[in-house]
Amino acid sequence: MSTPKQWILAFLAVAGAFFLAGLGGSVSADLLGFWHIPGAGFCAALAVVVATYVAAPSFKFTLSGAALAAGALLAWLVLEPSSYPDMERYGALAYQPTHLPVIATYSGGIVGLLVAGALRLRSGA
Repeated sequence: MSTPKQWILAFLAVAGAFFLAGLGGSVSADLLGFWHIPGAGFCAALAVVVATYVAAPSFKFTLSGAALAAGALLAWLVLEPSSYPDMERYGALAYQPTHLPVIATYSGGIVGLLVAGALRLRSGA
């Protein structure tokens, strides 16, 4: 397969992983009675970093780190400032400012980079 096709497929794989993992994390968190935004952010960031490592034709770990950095910047722009939702679970915290969504998203990206590092060590690359 030609290199441009590999890069296009890698991009599509990462975009698909972002969408599906974000949706799955959101639904799972909601079903468990938690605020869905931190769950979606954690799962989406984890999936993007790992999918970048798996799908990239070359420079896998470097691109995973770049995906983490770009995602962290984008998450900051989208998720800050955030406020707790009006849910019974959060009571008096409703509408109070919080950094929980962006922290959860960053945590997912860091866990994803650790997984990519473990995969790199395991493959011997």
